[in-house]
Amino acid sequence: MTALERLRHLMQPSSMGTFIDWDDIAVAYGTRFPSDYRNFLSVYGSGQIDGMLAVFAPSVDPYAPSRHTSRLPADVLDLPEVNEWNDPLHAELYGPADIMVWGETVEADVLGWITSSHEPGTWPVAVYTHGGEWTVYDCTMTEFLLQLLTGEFDGNPTGLTRLYGEGSAEFTTG
Repeated sequence: MTALERLRHLMQPSSMGTFIDWDDIAVAYGTRFPSDYRNFLSVYGSGQIDGMLAVFAPSVDPYAPSRHTSRLPADVLDLPEVNEWNDPLHAELYGPADIMVWGETVEADVLGWITSSHEPGTWPVAVYTHGGEWTVYDCTMTEFLLQLLTGEFDGNPTGLTRLYGEGSAEFTTG
């Protein structure tokens, strides 16, 4: 059973997913996106998990009314604290410019992928905890969400106290 199939047992979609022209998105972003993320958005769409964690969709509209999947903004890349990593090896391998943000939490945690590989299926998840540093998780986006809800990590990867290990959640589109 895939991580997305397991997620569907823990978190029912609130409506139909979002249709996205992935070819247009690949051209606009200069890269393809991981298949598990594309499948997640086709089932759930963008939205919130228990009002605590937002999952973004990519957009080709620069005036899109809501947050969307994107690189870290230039003014953020200039902040020295954004280049803090919990593992010195990761600090040597990656930089904040490698990160594509796909979500955030109400605790100001940033969720993204490290996109240094040309193969999106291999992109690890990176989490920046508010006031902290980047931590890299060798898993897909859907595996990350599943492990967050089931508490399968060796500690809570975010500043959220409610979602970690809850075993179920509500997803609301929008």
